[in-house]
Amino acid sequence: MSPIELEQLAELIADKVSERLAGQSSGSNLDTYLDSHGAAELLGCSVPTIERLTKAGKLQSVKLGRLRRYRRSDVLSMTTEVPK
Repeated sequence: MSPIELEQLAELIADKVSERLAGQSSGSNLDTYLDSHGAAELLGCSVPTIERLTKAGKLQSVKLGRLRRYRRSDVLSMTTEVPK
């Protein structure tokens, strides 16, 4: 396999794992996982703001391969702390 094919396979696997994790949410929307765009939309801020909050340790995330995902409940807990 070429490096490009390996990278594509890794991204596909990470997507599938993320989908399964989102599907295990025991019927609650609070435990679903969002990407940075979904988290930014939910908070009404920009993607760079989400990235800054993550880097500062104020917003927890889960790393799946190269992908970063945010628990919906963690994002919602930030609603009072996000700079607009």
